[in-house]
Amino acid sequence: MIMIKYANAPQITEMAKKLFAEERAINRLDGWFIARETVCNKSASLADLPKELRAARELEAIIAEIPLWISDNAIFAGTQRDAFARSYALINPSFRVATFNGYCDPTAVFGDIEPNEEFTAERISRVCEYMKTTPYIQKLSKTYSECEDYTGEVVYFVEQVTGHLIPNFRPAIKYGVNKLIADIDEKLATAEGEVKVNLIAFRIALGCVLTLAERYAAIAEEKAAGKTGAEKEQFELMAKTLRRVPAEGATGLYEAIQSFILLWQVMCLEQAPNPFAFSVGNADRIFEPYRAADGLSREDAAALLKHLLVFYNVADRSWAISQNLIVGGKSSSGEDLTNETSYALLDAYYDMNLPQPILSVKLHKGTPEKLYRELGRFFFSPGVLTPSLFNDDAMFEVLSSCGVREGDLEDYSIAGCQEPLICGKDNANTTNSWLNLGKVLELTISDGVSTITGDRIWEATGRDASFILSNLRGIFYENLDRVIDRMTTSANGASVALSELRVPFLSSFMGGIDSGYDTRDPEHQGTEYNGSGCLIHGLTVLADSFVAVDCLMRERPQDAERLVEALRTNFANDPELREYLRACPKFGNNNETVDAEAAEIARRVSEMVRARKNYLGNPFRADWSSPTTHLTYGYWVGALPNGRAARDQLNYGVDPLYGSAENGMGFRMLSNMKLPFAEMNGGYASHLGIDPKYFTAESFEEKGIQFRDRITNPLFFNPQAKGVSPFYLYVNVTTPETLRKVLANPKKYAPSGVYIMRIHGTFVNFLDLSPEIQQDIITRLDPASTCGC
Repeated sequence: MIMIKYANAPQITEMAKKLFAEERAINRLDGWFIARETVCNKSASLADLPKELRAARELEAIIAEIPLWISDNAIFAGTQRDAFARSYALINPSFRVATFNGYCDPTAVFGDIEPNEEFTAERISRVCEYMKTTPYIQKLSKTYSECEDYTGEVVYFVEQVTGHLIPNFRPAIKYGVNKLIADIDEKLATAEGEVKVNLIAFRIALGCVLTLAERYAAIAEEKAAGKTGAEKEQFELMAKTLRRVPAEGATGLYEAIQSFILLWQVMCLEQAPNPFAFSVGNADRIFEPYRAADGLSREDAAALLKHLLVFYNVADRSWAISQNLIVGGKSSSGEDLTNETSYALLDAYYDMNLPQPILSVKLHKGTPEKLYRELGRFFFSPGVLTPSLFNDDAMFEVLSSCGVREGDLEDYSIAGCQEPLICGKDNANTTNSWLNLGKVLELTISDGVSTITGDRIWEATGRDASFILSNLRGIFYENLDRVIDRMTTSANGASVALSELRVPFLSSFMGGIDSGYDTRDPEHQGTEYNGSGCLIHGLTVLADSFVAVDCLMRERPQDAERLVEALRTNFANDPELREYLRACPKFGNNNETVDAEAAEIARRVSEMVRARKNYLGNPFRADWSSPTTHLTYGYWVGALPNGRAARDQLNYGVDPLYGSAENGMGFRMLSNMKLPFAEMNGGYASHLGIDPKYFTAESFEEKGIQFRDRITNPLFFNPQAKGVSPFYLYVNVTTPETLRKVLANPKKYAPSGVYIMRIHGTFVNFLDLSPEIQQDIITRLDPASTCGC
């Protein structure tokens, strides 16, 4: 076994930490450009091929030409580095909410590569200009141009979804890629037409990972030739392994991890640049059979898995954002599936404390106490990552109600931050559309005029203020219905544009070998499950606003015009009215009126979203989350009747707006539990800032039990809950004062340079964030809504 051959667990861990230090020292990412340039150079010779075959040949060329190397500290060959650019805005220190304009222009990434002697401005410009001529960019540009009057101030937003999928690599790891190729060959004997072309493309694409393994094996052999002793054994073993996997099935944990890494690398290169939010799924279930076959201890398995975690961290700021890895959970029949690899992965995460990948933990009523005890160290160690928590019992109900078969329930996984998909079977296009309820409300009250810019967004109706406010809900939902219609058309346009870029390698692990169609095919469903996501913003500010208008029109109906003017001028001349509105009932305080309003909004809007059909005729999925877009979209929303000022953030996910829940966590949870979680089949976001002083046990393990008893059980498994219980939560266990100290003196409080915090559904190095995002995390700790744990 690897531990005996050349190194023990502590030595392998030390190598992982050195490897991460090497990665953090990298401040250029040029591989993605080489990949796109390769495609550009091949474009003329491949122009006449069908889309699927062209994509396979492009990937073949990328794998043949991309520069490769292996670090002396690596025990596995492979990197994600060449698939990502230094682009993700929120971990760029120069990011400003006021200048944010979305992630979705695929040519903007060329501005993120700094020209030098090798990558000259002319060379970069040539590839960028080629990209602009492609059918993908042309179709996408047309889609955006047709909706810019609405997307300019973020009434809604749409994007072409690249990552946000969970491939099923288990058959390839178990049986080998050669077996998958043989399966394709068998199907080709009878296949015809488009399906035959697609299967040929899948076969070519699968061959790319074998080429990659051979290239790395040659490098490992060359390195071994120049080494002696343990280092020589290290690279001899690597080379030998690369000659076996992923061509053949893995026989132990070392081979399984190596196979997985190469499969992942090719998948990401196929979609370079920036295929954000590909996710692993239940890594403990993937790797446990191989750990058990080796008879590896928890410590030895954790040492190997630390190198897998380093693989997910790209360059100086860990740019491969929102790649999710899960442990725990139950089977479709209710059996707990936590295993020894679950705990080995937790050990690896805790010791390494890296910015990526996201750690998620599935919980259920039968989760063993041991798991809660092990989680205590994560929640109560300052600057250490905290996992996202998912409630299997509730999630199974939600997924069953929208057509997921019983046998697939245990295979739900999380794509990106919190979106539930079935591993290897579900193309949900999770972030395809983004709906801004706050902006629709602003425009409803102003009769279509933006109070931010003064521009007219939609045609005036001529209704006066009193009529609009007296009939606010009806008019709002009429407007929303029209907005959703437009949004659906735009979102489907973005998906069809993306279908110009086929993904034969990924499709081979998403059911494509069985279906015969690409995952992105806009006319044939290549995956068993398919949908399009809609991330819905502003739930509780809308509920608070409806109730505030009710109060005003009941108590002060003569102030209708006054309210409209106050909103238009951002309360500049009417602080008294603003204070009146802010004193009206707010969600998060267990107030029946406003809590019922929020529940009705969530139910009604979810139904409206699900009624729309995507490019394949499948329903859109309602996702009540706002991954920092509560800030960026809130910037384009004027003052609202709940007393919120213009350009201030919207509420985060399904949470109360900061400062509006004033009675502690207990009341906030009671409000939360009234929401219709069964309607949120696309997911939702919820965050608690927790003051650690309320957890008084002496050990991390006992604090983990306190966390279960005070947080997860009351929220997820409360016997008094009616309907489907909440199924998602993430926490930051700290205080505003602590984070201010970290920012003021990072050398004292984060001597390693890494201090992990949750930004939304992902965690990042707090010190890597832009100042505005750092402040947002501090603001949403919101002590008044979370005290009294």
